[in-house]
Amino acid sequence: MRRPCFFAAAGLLLGAGSASADACQTVLDAYTALSKAPAYRQTMSTPGEAPMELVTVGDTLYMKEGTGWTKLPLRPGMREQMMASIVPDASALKDCSELGSETLGGIGTTIYSYQPPPMDGVPDTGPQKVWIGEDGLPRRMTVEQDGGTLEVVMSFDGVTAPIP
Repeated sequence: MRRPCFFAAAGLLLGAGSASADACQTVLDAYTALSKAPAYRQTMSTPGEAPMELVTVGDTLYMKEGTGWTKLPLRPGMREQMMASIVPDASALKDCSELGSETLGGIGTTIYSYQPPPMDGVPDTGPQKVWIGEDGLPRRMTVEQDGGTLEVVMSFDGVTAPIP
């Protein structure tokens, strides 16, 4: 199974919403907020593979696969530019709907389903889900691809660079 090399708590999904432009705007706003967050940690996992960790602090991305960390400096503003190139506006997202709510790590979230726009060189994925916290930041994301599910869990508190 392929893992995207950029951005991605069991519970019940409550209710089912219909597709709406407001839902697409909410999803876009959450990912835009993520691209501007000062620091965050992502843990990406797929069945049968070791988890991959990503830490972003300012304009530096740290990746850990296996036992070691790699430091990848980014140009100032690059995170926001990348997000804007992937999803330029809410109309690029399709089939957006609010699915319900769930509490993750003590934080209330609203769950949204959506179809991202196609990207050059990246295999098309199935519908994606994102759990957006009360603060407007994505807290969890699932992506259906290659017959499996990639899960990304994000945290924002107490995140520091793992290596100098």
